[in-house]
Amino acid sequence: METEILSDDELAELTGYKARGWQRRWLLERGWTFVESRSGRPLVGRQYVRMKLGVTLQVVPLMPPPTAAPAWTPDISKVR
Repeated sequence: METEILSDDELAELTGYKARGWQRRWLLERGWTFVESRSGRPLVGRQYVRMKLGVTLQVVPLMPPPTAAPAWTPDISKVR
């Protein structure tokens, strides 16, 4: 399962650098938003990367579930 944050390998593939300092520099020069972990690792969100790279996700419209018929209905045919 993918996490919401790019892995070290994915970030290296994106930036072309393994060193964190160069990764930060690459991100800053291109105006990318990121936060740093306590250890100084740049954390970049997966959805943010998709947005910046212009990847569009197909949106599938959801149909609302059909309304359920009541399980029990009173028989009022004999009521006067």
